[in-house]
Amino acid sequence: MNLDKERRGKRFFSALGDIFIPLLPGFITAGLCAGVCSLLKELIPDYQSRDVLNTLITMLGMINTAFTFFLSAWVGFSASKRFGGTPILGGILGMVTTLEGINVVSEIVGLNSTGFLGYPVLQTGSGGVMAVILGAWALCNLEKLFNRILPKILRYVLTPILSFLICFIPFVFLLMPAMGFVTGLVCKAIEFLIFNDSSIVRLLTGYICAAMFLPLNLMGMHFALIPIYALELETFGHISLIPVIAMAGASQVGAGFCVILKSARVRNDALKANAIAGIIPGMLGIGNPLMYGVSLPHFKVFISACIGAGFGGAFMVLMHVFASGWGPSGLLALPLMTAGRGSALHSMLFYFLGLCLSCAAGFITTLFLVPAKELRD
Repeated sequence: MNLDKERRGKRFFSALGDIFIPLLPGFITAGLCAGVCSLLKELIPDYQSRDVLNTLITMLGMINTAFTFFLSAWVGFSASKRFGGTPILGGILGMVTTLEGINVVSEIVGLNSTGFLGYPVLQTGSGGVMAVILGAWALCNLEKLFNRILPKILRYVLTPILSFLICFIPFVFLLMPAMGFVTGLVCKAIEFLIFNDSSIVRLLTGYICAAMFLPLNLMGMHFALIPIYALELETFGHISLIPVIAMAGASQVGAGFCVILKSARVRNDALKANAIAGIIPGMLGIGNPLMYGVSLPHFKVFISACIGAGFGGAFMVLMHVFASGWGPSGLLALPLMTAGRGSALHSMLFYFLGLCLSCAAGFITTLFLVPAKELRD
């Protein structure tokens, strides 16, 4: 029974990855465009008086808006493809959630009253990407049902229209409000933890999130964070978790530097070579070489990297460093870290300092927690 539950859990997280990973180039492109846009506006305040620069900034903003505004449509398209349905129908379902017509319908049927969390029961964007994923799943199952029961000659015309119309009404009036309540709870939780007046709460939030990311990554559960990234981007216009969890990779780099010194002392040339090979990719946000070549074979190194990551995560939350999109990690993510409370340059600087802090913390915790003799074999 437990094995079946574990397999179902893995399939669920795998499905989330299959839905969102094809969208990664869009997240990267939109995020980098938004980051460069913010940076140019800050560096050149009178950009509107310069035609070429104003045109460039406007076009970069259009690229970012084209992805983020219709994110639900892209998710619906990808989800329907993953669930074996017609991708364009999932895209239409997702796009509907972004239209002003949802507010009109909400007012007509009386669902525009403020709910428990202070949001209207039904409004444009209610439920976000999670509502779209569940709606696409239901839509795909209806398509499969009609493809089984309808004569072949009628499937091409009747299957899409019947599936969509039958799915659409409960999607708007039931699923969107229900998932809107769930996503509202998530947003309230993020606001409470990340923007709390208490520095202690913010520090603990950042520390725990960063310290837990490597274990989540190891178990494949990091895919469960992707809908939260999308939800934050839709709701707040930035992502608070990205800079926090990026600290895990930086801490692992620091642990790797310490392992190089300790493995040289005990003459473990193979481990030293693995650590050296993993350092540069680790700095660029690719942590698997260090994780599988260094940290996991020597589990105390893995634990020390998790402990060290927390310090950088706490610093990110304390400094209110936010990402403008989702994409690369490590040093490559610097252009994305422009959405903090301060200026874009300050946000990027604090992110870089956080990477340095995590790297140093990973080095120091490994230095004290991992005896050199344990790296001999």
